[in-house]
Amino acid sequence: MPEGHPQSKRRLIIHAGLGKSGSSAIQKYCRDHAAELRQANASYLGMFLERGDPLPGGFTSADDLQRALADDPAIEDRLVDLLSRRIAARPGITTFIWSHIALATNADLIGRVIARLAPDCETQVVLFFRHQASWLVSAYLQWGVKHKSTVGPIRSFAEWLPEAAARGADYRQVIERWRHAIAPERLHVRSYDAAPDVVTDFLGVAGLPAPAESEGALRHYQTPDPTVMTLYRLYQGQQEGEALPGPLQRTLAAHGVEKRRYRDVDPASTLPSGSAWDRFVAGFDEENAALARDYGLALTAPSTGPGPEPSHSAPAVVIPALLDLIIAMDRRISALERQLKEQQ
Repeated sequence: MPEGHPQSKRRLIIHAGLGKSGSSAIQKYCRDHAAELRQANASYLGMFLERGDPLPGGFTSADDLQRALADDPAIEDRLVDLLSRRIAARPGITTFIWSHIALATNADLIGRVIARLAPDCETQVVLFFRHQASWLVSAYLQWGVKHKSTVGPIRSFAEWLPEAAARGADYRQVIERWRHAIAPERLHVRSYDAAPDVVTDFLGVAGLPAPAESEGALRHYQTPDPTVMTLYRLYQGQQEGEALPGPLQRTLAAHGVEKRRYRDVDPASTLPSGSAWDRFVAGFDEENAALARDYGLALTAPSTGPGPEPSHSAPAVVIPALLDLIIAMDRRISALERQLKEQQ
């Protein structure tokens, strides 16, 4: 970092997670409100330090950074170099924000990075936690189902629970590791449950102006509707190894299905069956006898009733979503056909 800079020491605010605790809302606000942050002399560095001109040694995606945190033996030097260059490239900025949920379980590494940046940059770390029960359910649906992070068939919730430790499920362990990695006064432990608006809470901790009014920032990304999650289960359940939800997620998003909320509909038939059907048919005997006598109209009673109900009705919960996809695709095909006809 350049020496002799006239302004005071810069600040780096690291939002380290946890995932499924408002991280998407914080990241979206920082992406979408760069101008407001700039007015407060603040700048968002992105999830994988991507915001700005491309830098040698940079990461290609948030997942690439997450892999590097686990596998790159030079990750400490790499992070110090990238952070230093990103900060030095913005001489008019005093506060920088970096957000990535994988940092939550890498306190020792990030603590060393913070120590090396200390001569030029004071760093604070913010962690959000929500009640374990709701967090574990949300985490399972995200990493156990939607973004399949295990090999083999999709695991049940109980089978997946041991995997949650790698995501930060032991809150005490996460907090204590950070308290040993950095000065405790630099660590901000926040309750997602107690925050009316997680973005406003984060900005307050960072010493930055809050939004003029709430934008529903508490939950930018909500767990998809159970109907949509069933689609993810059916899709990801066919994948043998770890699998991102990309192809299905893009299709659902393109047609407005992913964020829809579906009504629970009982797929069971309401038609009479068995003895109830026999009584229903017999109820017309007297009238039909009179029709035959008066008009010569001979009607034959059906020999069998409606077919039996399916023994497994659960797959029916995905039908509304499939219908949305079919209708959306039909509309697009119709529009393309009209365009083709006009060109001809």
